[in-house]
Amino acid sequence: MKRGSWSVESTIGLVFTIGLVFTIVIAVIVAMVLAVIGLTAYAVTTPAPEQTIIQRVETTGDVKRLCIEARTNNRIDAMSCQLIDPHTGGVK
Repeated sequence: MKRGSWSVESTIGLVFTIGLVFTIVIAVIVAMVLAVIGLTAYAVTTPAPEQTIIQRVETTGDVKRLCIEARTNNRIDAMSCQLIDPHTGGVK
């Protein structure tokens, strides 16, 4: 076989190689599209955690405190208590 000449075998090999590369590229593109669709569907259907703010006055003897807490899914994220001034009614 001389260099530079085409034969049936080399043509078939070239066509097979191009077809194989094309098939792999298409498979990767399809997998990426399916991944994007799946992740988007997951993000849309998964509910976001709900945050609630609770405000209450706690009394111990003659001392009153205003307590505020933030909860997410029944877990306390933050809590703050401040003394209530008995003369002004404001917080200290």
